[in-house]
Amino acid sequence: MADKKEEDLDLDVKGGGKSNTVLLIALIVLLLLVGGGGAAFFLLSGDDSSAESDAGAATEHKEEKVEAKETHYLKLGKEFVVNLEDTSKVNFMQVEIQVMARETEPLDLIEQNMPMIRNKLMLILSSQKYEQVNTLEGKEKLREEIKQAIQEILHEESPKANIEAVYFTSLIMQ
Repeated sequence: MADKKEEDLDLDVKGGGKSNTVLLIALIVLLLLVGGGGAAFFLLSGDDSSAESDAGAATEHKEEKVEAKETHYLKLGKEFVVNLEDTSKVNFMQVEIQVMARETEPLDLIEQNMPMIRNKLMLILSSQKYEQVNTLEGKEKLREEIKQAIQEILHEESPKANIEAVYFTSLIMQ
């Protein structure tokens, strides 16, 4: 009987050895995963001081571009109030417009020719239909049409004078 107990004990120890091996392999895999994750974290996070210096260099580079292409804005006088073309009912539009240019020359020319430009814009705005201007595409098309009209007047004065964009800073339709 004592022999039998020793055999049972031997079997239990051998069985426990297999579970220890599995446990050992699982711990090794876990350590590799944790170690790999930690290494990836440190490699990807990098040194904060070098990131800050890179960000500083990028900011300086952007500032140089901004200085080279400074933007200038000009409000085209008081807001425009026009009747929109519509046969069924009366509709109004009130719009405030600003122009952007990279140089001051076109804006100076706009100020010199403000009555002519405002007249042209009043004609363009009053010829719009409510249904067209009420959509985003209609507003974008109107902005482009206004920009082209201003460009035409500017090019009569100076072929090099260009505006970059026209913005509606206020737009009310009723």
